[in-house]
Amino acid sequence: MISQQRWRAAGGACLLLCIIMAVASLKLATPDISAWVMLAYWGIFLVLLLAAIYIAVLDFKYSQLQFKMTERELFKDTFMTPEFRQAIEDARKAEKQKSGTEDN
Repeated sequence: MISQQRWRAAGGACLLLCIIMAVASLKLATPDISAWVMLAYWGIFLVLLLAAIYIAVLDFKYSQLQFKMTERELFKDTFMTPEFRQAIEDARKAEKQKSGTEDN
């Protein structure tokens, strides 16, 4: 799998190329240029822009996933000790006995 740093660099490169293409389009827009060339130029620009947006969304989702996994691991390390599990089990047994005596 590609590392997060690499895809961030790829997203940054796509954005940089989009900026360069947008600035360069000022010199490209001449009356003698073919419509097909302009269409190809802006098509490439659009593909690069969409790639950068897609990479940003993937990066955001991956960061959320890492956060949730770290949060879950911290929760397990903090609360899922053997003593805590035993305390939960004891509380469940006590609640079960309490509800059993109230039914009688």
